[in-house]
This record gives sequence, structure tokens and C-alpha cells, in this order.
Amino acid sequence: MKRIFLNSIFLLASTTFLFAQKGEPCPLNVADIETVFGKGFKAEETRKIGDILSCKFSTKEYSIQISINPAFGMKIDDYNKMMSPATVTWKPVPNDPDGARIEIRDAKKDDLASTPAITYIRKDKYVRLQVLGSYYGYDNAKLPKMLDEMRDKLTKVKRVP
Repeated sequence: MKRIFLNSIFLLASTTFLFAQKGEPCPLNVADIETVFGKGFKAEETRKIGDILSCKFSTKEYSIQISINPAFGMKIDDYNKMMSPATVTWKPVPNDPDGARIEIRDAKKDDLASTPAITYIRKDKYVRLQVLGSYYGYDNAKLPKMLDEMRDKLTKVKRVP
């Protein structure tokens, strides 16, 4: 039942992004992203729906999206399990102070396998960092290496909140 509830929240947040409140500051800025991913990013408008905050930073090649949701006192593995399809697995980031997990998706079973992501919980907030559009301009032979590089970079982005 919790899985259905949380999936419903995620679906509501993602489908109503355009109707969200504007003006909430993102806890990250362009410099935070460029420190890890390199120059050329611009901040897009931050959106807030209730307690869910979403920010995006974009270049011509890809975007970095940050979503911050209430964690409801849950542990990271339980939250990830409820929010992900059964085909997704999670790899712990070694010695990570926030217990970050790297999302692993099988390209044969999941269309989102080319969108690397990490998650963690801090101050009862579930934080998801994801690279969108990362598959453009890469051939399939180079994609696995690029995804690993992007996942590694996501673990280095300044932690919030």
C-alpha cells in the first residue's frame, strides 16, 4: 500500500511539474553543478509542489535534475524499493555519510537505463539526482562507460539539504 501511495505522489509531482509554484530557491546553484560536470550549465526554473521541490540545470547535451521529497522517516533502501520498478537495483556508495545509492537499470528491461541517478536521505528528505538526455551523441558501445562516469560525478555533487 505504501508503494502505491508513494508512486502516486511521484506521478503527481512529475505530471504537474508545469503547474507547480514558482520562485522557491534551489538549494544548489550553477557553480555547484559546474564544479563537478564542467562549464556551460544554466539554471532552469525551480518548481515546488507541496513539499516536493524540483530543480534542473541544463547544457545543450544533457540536464541534471534534483528532486527533493519528504522521506517520511523511511530508510533509503525502503524508499527506493517503493519508488522503483522491481527491475531496478541499488548499489551503495562506499563510505558515503548519507548512505547514497546508485541506481542500476538493465537496458534490456528498462527504457530509463540511460538516465543515471543516485539517491540519498538527509534531514528526512529523499534526494534524487539524475542525468537526463545523457544518451544523446553516444554510441551504444560507449554508453556503459559514460553512464558509470555520470554516476560517479553525481556522487560528487554538493549534498543538500
